Amino acid sequence: MSCSFSFLRLWNYLNIYFLKPFDAVNDTITSDLLLKLNWRKNYIEIGSGDGMFSYIMHGNSFPIWFDRYLNVNLKNKNIFKTNSEIKFPKIIKKKFNISPKLSIDARPHHVEAIRKIKFSKSSQCMNYENLNIKRNTENLIFFYTPHGLKNYSLSFEKASKCLKKNGKILVLLFLNNVKKNFIFYKLKKNSKGNLKNYFKNMDNGRYSETNKISKTFYSWTKLFKKNNLIISNYYTGLSPMAWKIYDIQTRPLLKILIKFYSLFPLFIRTIFKFFFMIFFYPFLCLTYILCSNISPNHYNNNCYVVFELKKK
Repeated sequence: MSCSFSFLRLWNYLNIYFLKPFDAVNDTITSDLLLKLNWRKNYIEIGSGDGMFSYIMHGNSFPIWFDRYLNVNLKNKNIFKTNSEIKFPKIIKKKFNISPKLSIDARPHHVEAIRKIKFSKSSQCMNYENLNIKRNTENLIFFYTPHGLKNYSLSFEKASKCLKKNGKILVLLFLNNVKKNFIFYKLKKNSKGNLKNYFKNMDNGRYSETNKISKTFYSWTKLFKKNNLIISNYYTGLSPMAWKIYDIQTRPLLKILIKFYSLFPLFIRTIFKFFFMIFFYPFLCLTYILCSNISPNHYNNNCYVVFELKKK
């Protein structure tokens, strides 16, 4: 995988996350990690989110005028959960070298976005602990970040039963180190009154959610063994500094920025957006270079690990 391809993906992720620009660094490093594993076409994706991550990871992009902040409801805790009609580019369905045959997510508004992208052949809203997939039928299952998942062990058990004899699971997971790097959560713990509530709102439950699904490297390996899965390959990546920057970045100003950009017609908004991206892109490239820290071992303080697993 060439470095120039990574920088292109960094730009494409920035295009959809431009008001939280360091999200683009996080996703580029994450996709670098995952692309080191062995992919097969027509895989099943679990925890797809809105589908944009995988679409860009596998070499695709959205038009410059489009981003996630066109479809928000600032009154909701999850601003991307909106009941209004989703503004989306007209994407022509085409053949992809690698794409999901089925994308699964537990949130209906995510599934709606997946269908509009047309990257996945099919999509379903489904509970992650009760995967409705036929046994011994799949060559590859990819676990991305299933928001709302309560029991990884049960989900892995179900997924393992769906695999063919030589089938594989690719999975992105949090290592315990990530929990040390939530800046707003730490500030909340050391604050009182209105200031504590402010930092709590900035954290927005992200620490609590991540805390439930992060483990040490050895704890993950024990969980795989329990579910008859063998590790055939793994990589770790994303340094603590990258997560700290990602945790803070523009969060205190995000809603103000969204409101500001919503004041303009789409054409003018796109021009402002382009210059905003041009300004941040060199800083993102530098952060990417310094903070990727991708390694084929786990003796480090990285925040992410990706595993390639196969059935016993």
